[in-house]
Amino acid sequence: MDSLLISSQPDRYAVRRHLRRSETSPVSHRHQYVLALHLSGKRVHEIEELTKYRPATIYAILSSPNVLALRQQLLNHTSKEFEALFPRVVDCVRDSLASPDLNVALKGSDMWLKAHGKYAKSEGTTVSITAEDIVMNILNQSVTQEGAVNAETS
Repeated sequence: MDSLLISSQPDRYAVRRHLRRSETSPVSHRHQYVLALHLSGKRVHEIEELTKYRPATIYAILSSPNVLALRQQLLNHTSKEFEALFPRVVDCVRDSLASPDLNVALKGSDMWLKAHGKYAKSEGTTVSITAEDIVMNILNQSVTQEGAVNAETS
């Protein structure tokens, strides 16, 4: 009989005691609301005014593992959506470069130059000639050359 009194708790209690919340448990509505406000660009003091939570609570919610996992999932979805739109953007820039309207072609070339880092204004220097001027000169030269070729063939 002494062994029963000395023994630890039954196994069924030990199993329940060590049960923890699942790491994949759903995020509560209040956590989703705080995350939505955070992802929409609200600052902590703005979230505090809207939710009446203290800043420490807001930081705790935003740093909880479940909210971080949900945030990462949402950001991955957004980046995949952006990547899906990328070919359409490239086609739009390509169409604008091939446009017969010089202003549209100029804007398209400006977008391309800025996107690839070829044209970046430095704050310390003053530039009398801009990338737009260079591209406009190139486009004007190509138009005059086409006109000269058309005049020679006529």
